[in-house]
Amino acid sequence: MTIEREVEIQSNNSTVASWLDPSGHPVILTIPPTVYPPREDSVLLDNMLAGLGPGTGKTLLEIGCGSGAISISAAKRGWSVSSCDINPFAVAATIGNAKDLGVVNSINVAEGGPGEEGDWWPEEGVDVIVWNLPYMDPPDTDKEGLGPLEDAAMIDSSCGAKLAAELVESPHILNPGGIILLLHSSNEVGRNLPPIWRRLGWSTRVQRSEVIGDEELTVIAVWRPYAMSPPILMDTCDSTNSEILDGDYQIGQLIQTYKQKSGRGRKNKLWESGKGSFLGSWSISSNSIEGSPGYFQMGASIAILDTFSSFLGFGLPSHSWANGSRLTELGVLLKWPNDIYLEMAKEYAKICGILVEGKTKAGNTRIAIGIGINSIGPNIGVNTAGWRDIPGLQNVKLERISEVLHASMSSVFEIHPLLENTAFDCILEGQYNALIPSFNAGGNQNIGAIIGISKNGHLLTVNGEINSLDELDWHWNC
Repeated sequence: MTIEREVEIQSNNSTVASWLDPSGHPVILTIPPTVYPPREDSVLLDNMLAGLGPGTGKTLLEIGCGSGAISISAAKRGWSVSSCDINPFAVAATIGNAKDLGVVNSINVAEGGPGEEGDWWPEEGVDVIVWNLPYMDPPDTDKEGLGPLEDAAMIDSSCGAKLAAELVESPHILNPGGIILLLHSSNEVGRNLPPIWRRLGWSTRVQRSEVIGDEELTVIAVWRPYAMSPPILMDTCDSTNSEILDGDYQIGQLIQTYKQKSGRGRKNKLWESGKGSFLGSWSISSNSIEGSPGYFQMGASIAILDTFSSFLGFGLPSHSWANGSRLTELGVLLKWPNDIYLEMAKEYAKICGILVEGKTKAGNTRIAIGIGINSIGPNIGVNTAGWRDIPGLQNVKLERISEVLHASMSSVFEIHPLLENTAFDCILEGQYNALIPSFNAGGNQNIGAIIGISKNGHLLTVNGEINSLDELDWHWNC
């Protein structure tokens, strides 16, 4: 690929493309030869933006604006738009198309993008950043008609990480409470994107998904977890759940401690953890899940599996239930309803427990989700393990577990004004598929084959519904 190739392609004529905006109105765009035209992925992302409502008073930054289709569509709905692209021909196309469609005064266009020098972002922070990521496999330039500039952009698999790095250096680009909308494919580059953001402490959640041809395109939201409720660290407390239920904390607040005086697990059993373990509870809105209290345990267990997956570079179970299989290969098993175990030398050792409690006061219900994760297994007379016993997590420190777990809990439970809540069908599927290996390993099969999870959070079997752990006879030495 050479600049001569770029010049050669530029000698071709521009094309005219027509597409329908979310209101059904046709938009006519002039597309230079080396600029990415609006396609099904553009429609998917633009419809997601349209779902946020009128743009009056809102600001948008589109990265990789191409022909300007999404920026122009947003400007027509009242957004104040900034756009950027590393391809100077795309910059020219966006400006020209915006002028032709009467919105040039609502769009500021710059050359550049994440990882590039220059003022490619606006001086003031924005409410939404949107990016149709370069997810495609390297195209045949002769066939596709793309030059080196556009071709290079389309195969840059590190682009999502570049944006994350820019926001670390320049956090003011995104306003408090703002979101990032990223469109990616189901290929390996796309699967690797969410764990990159999660490891950096950002929340991620699937918002839209559509199968186009032989690939699945997904729009994910990325945001700072519980931005108005920073975590609180205590040296010691009686119980982090009691602290949440008896205190006056904001939704999303994490209370973490190094030591609990009266921490407990199921049936009020004493919860003991070794040095350096995670002990914390979140104040969660009772409206964050449409379903039974059992769903809170399910959501928390998926958040923990997400956390482990993030450090291992695996796809996130909350984004697709199929991603949990790689944890199973490492011996990480979910024991219904609220424990996570690790298979070690054909023994099963407990890593983590979850305790969900609620309290109603003056008509308001407060939910506390307590999580205890061992760093290493404490010597308490039963088989225990810690996250450092999981292959690949040996060197992960408590501070990093806390940060990523907080982002993972937000990803599942946070009610964000610009986002749709978690699709709990995906959580149910993730929970079910994470449970199957544990039943194969040690669950008593006289209950019959597990066929699903009910709307009440109970196990569904071919012989009926199981609503209590006491109905199961586990063969694990635990």
